[in-house]
Formats: sequence, structure tokens, C-alpha cells
Amino acid sequence: MTLEADIEVARQNASDTQALYREVCALLFFRYGETPTANRLYQLVRKGSMSAPAKALRDFWTDVRDKTRVDVGRPDLPAEVATAAGEFAAQLWRLSSDAANAALDVFRQDADAQISAAQKQAEQRDRQRQEAVEQAEKSANDAATLRARLAGLEARIVELQTANDMLTAQLTASKEEIAAGAAALADARRDFADELAKLRRSHEQNEQRLAAAEKRALLEIDGERAAAQRLRKELQASHERAATLEAESRTERDALRNELAAIKAELAASAARHAETRGQLAEKDALLAERVAATDLLRQRIDTLSRQIETARTEKTSARPARRAREKSSAQGRATAGFSGGPFVKRSTNAKSRES
Repeated sequence: MTLEADIEVARQNASDTQALYREVCALLFFRYGETPTANRLYQLVRKGSMSAPAKALRDFWTDVRDKTRVDVGRPDLPAEVATAAGEFAAQLWRLSSDAANAALDVFRQDADAQISAAQKQAEQRDRQRQEAVEQAEKSANDAATLRARLAGLEARIVELQTANDMLTAQLTASKEEIAAGAAALADARRDFADELAKLRRSHEQNEQRLAAAEKRALLEIDGERAAAQRLRKELQASHERAATLEAESRTERDALRNELAAIKAELAASAARHAETRGQLAEKDALLAERVAATDLLRQRIDTLSRQIETARTEKTSARPARRAREKSSAQGRATAGFSGGPFVKRSTNAKSRES
């Protein structure tokens, strides 16, 4: 519990103001290790006059001294010896209490320092964890993009490998056909060895046809080899494109990282400008409050003057009949005396008010 909560509990349990102040003194001195003063007590309780906490503080220290005084109850000891023994025991108790309080203060300071260090370390770990999580998310997104691109490249490589396998199978079939043709030619040569003389012309024609067939087969083989070479070149080009895409992705990732750092710097500058603008607005608000207060004061003065003018007008209205009678008599006197011919000057209402 906090000191304020303990004071609220004491406020509910105390019967009068003095009891409440003594309870707060005991809480400050014994539970929280703080020396109570009259000002401190009044700030915490705010009840009664300033003499109430001073009286309660005197009563509290009297009770503490009475309770800490040791009474040596030996009838055979002189009163001076008993009093000295009691004061000696009380002094021992106070010294031990002061030593314990000092050790407790040192322990509290060490504990507070350790708690502050642990809190700072925990905050630093939280910031590092948050940065690691953000970096992991960014890396995961980059990895997902690279995986998608690599999946496309792998699919293309699989297609090229499939075409290469098909061409290899066709080349193998052609070689098998050539081997079969060569075997058939050897059989034909053995079969027609006995009839070589009779079938020389026919054999020459067959050799010519076989030579033409061999040429066609060689041409087809050269074409298959060229196609296989072309496929190998395309495969090598696809590998090179994959390496180029990977390098571009790395460059793009570095550029995005630099852009993120610039955005963070700009965000910090914006926060600083925002703080400065907020300070300027606070100063303008204070100036506006002063001007509003001055305006209210002027408005009050104007209202006071308006009431005074209204009072003067009322008094002037009440005095107007008598003034008219005096003016009428003075006009009659002037009529008998004659008009002097001087200019007539109209007097303003304000001048009349000042005269009245």
C-alpha cells in the first residue's frame, strides 16, 4: 500500500483530528522511515488549523520518549541508578534502531539501483526484440518475394530440362535406328556375298542409297546436336538471368533499407518540429489568456463607468425641472435687458455631466 492509501484508512478509523494526526505521525516514522514535521502532516491531512499538527507532533514525540524509556523495577536500587540504567537502555535501543535504519536505507538504495538497472535492461531488451521482430518480418517478406521468383525460374528450368530430355530421347532413337540400319546392311552384305557378281549393279545402287541415308542421318544428328547445344546455351542464359535477378533483388533491398533509414530520420525531424510548434502554441495560449484577462478588466471598468454615467443622467433628469424654471426666469431677465449679440455655444452632455 502507498502512504496516501494508509492515510485514507487512518482517516476512516480515527475518532478525532488529533488522533488522525498522531496516526499519520506513526505511519511516517515507523512504517516509511520519514521524520514527521508539522508542515508535512498538514499537507497530508489538511484538517483543522496549523496548531493541530504541531500539538499532535509534540504528543507523538512525548509518547515515543515515554515508550522508549526503560524502567528498572528494582526496589533496592536508588532512583538515580534506575533512571541512569533506563536512559542507558534507551540509548542502546536508539543506537541499534539508528544502525538498523541506516542499514535499511543502504539496502533500499541498492535495491532501487538494481531495480532501475533491471528496468533499463528490460526496456533495452524490449527495444531490441521489437527491432528484431521488424527485421525478421522484413526479411520474411524479402524471402517470400525471392522464393516466388526462384519458383518461376525453377519452373522454367524444369521446362528446359524436359525439352532437353525429349531431344535426348529423340537422339537416342535416331542412334538406335542408325545401328539397326548398319546391322541390316551387314546382313545384306553377307546375304549377297555369293551373288556379288550378279548383283554388283544392284549392290552399287544399294550402297548409293545407303550412303545417301547415312548422309541424311548424319545431317539429322548434326541438327540434333545443334539443338542440344542451343538448349544448353538457353539453360546457361537462364542461370545467368537468375543470378542477375538475385543481384537486382539484393540491390533493391539495400535501396529500400537506405530509404527506410532516411524516412526514420525525417520522422525524427518532424517530431522535433512538432515539439517546437507545440511550445510556440503554449506561449501563444498564455499570451492570449493574459489578453483575455486584460479585456475582462477593461470590460469591467467600462461597465463601472456606464453605471456611473447612468447614475449621473438620472440625477440630471431629476434636477431638470428646477433648472428649467431658473432658465425661464433668466430668459425673461435677458429679454428685458436685451440681446447682447454674442455667439451661442451649445454645451455637450459630457460637459453638463461634469458640471453637475
